[in-house]
Amino acid sequence: MIMQKVKKYALLYGAFIIYSMVAVCSKFASSQPTFIRICFFLGLEVVFLGLYAVVWQQVLKHFTLVTAMASKGVVVILNLLWSILLFSEKITLFNVIGAAIIIFGIWMVSMDG
Repeated sequence: MIMQKVKKYALLYGAFIIYSMVAVCSKFASSQPTFIRICFFLGLEVVFLGLYAVVWQQVLKHFTLVTAMASKGVVVILNLLWSILLFSEKITLFNVIGAAIIIFGIWMVSMDG
């Protein structure tokens, strides 16, 4: 029973990791010097979106749409993480407060279902 729940949530958050990679590819594309390299990263975005669409359909077999969509706020937190790790960007206090509000909201929604 617990392993099934772990697998469900791994699928859900795996989908969000895939979706967060779209923003990463977009950021990389914006800094490329040549058209070919820009197209590469934009193509990679399309691949991630296609993969996300397939995984998202599987997620919706296990979660209500309300729970799945409410949990999608995790992508904001993942994007903050990618901005630190991949782009050496600074995170402000307001970013942290916003992420905390998102986590609280996800927790509130998940308590119901």
